[in-house]
Amino acid sequence: MKRQVPLVLCFVFGIAMIFTRFSPHSVSQWIYEEVISWVLIIGPFALVLATVTLIQTHTTRIRRRTEHWQYSLVVFAGLTIMVVIGIRFGPQNSIFEWLYNNVQLPMDATMFSLLAFFIASAAYRAFRARTFEASLLLITAVVVMMGNVPMGDFIWNSIMSWSPWADKVSEARQWILDNPNLSARRGIILGVSLGVISQSIRIILGIERSYLGGGD
Repeated sequence: MKRQVPLVLCFVFGIAMIFTRFSPHSVSQWIYEEVISWVLIIGPFALVLATVTLIQTHTTRIRRRTEHWQYSLVVFAGLTIMVVIGIRFGPQNSIFEWLYNNVQLPMDATMFSLLAFFIASAAYRAFRARTFEASLLLITAVVVMMGNVPMGDFIWNSIMSWSPWADKVSEARQWILDNPNLSARRGIILGVSLGVISQSIRIILGIERSYLGGGD
């Protein structure tokens, strides 16, 4: 019986939220506002649960001395310092802001900058012109990239004075972005949307129960 309660709640709230999105009635809008209010109330408890799970995970890594367990000590140090300073002095404190601006933001920038190397590696494997499709992808990628990166602007501006094809290349880049690229993006978004709708229906009807845990 206890395992049926989450399924019932998921079904009721799923149907209620669908009803509120397609009905302009005042009652449906009231239900929507109430649900959003409860989400805001439950949110902090979910944050506490996530923090407890993080602590348990890294405590287990330290106790078992798993690979790179020393980084778990760094996690605890950072978590403790930020929480103590934030609670004691407030988030507007200069020390808290300094740690955020000089530690957190540079680390975020570093993580995102590493994506460039993964993208370059994937592009190298994808752009090897061994087939007609790969050659077409390579030519299209070169035209689009050269039309968007600063180096491309420098090249086009340099040859604009003597080459009659400079404008044509720029127009080709824009045409690729506005037609094939946009069509493909819309197709992907449509496919993802249909997948989300399908998965949502499975969850609401209780067919998909993996979110309950326990291997169901």
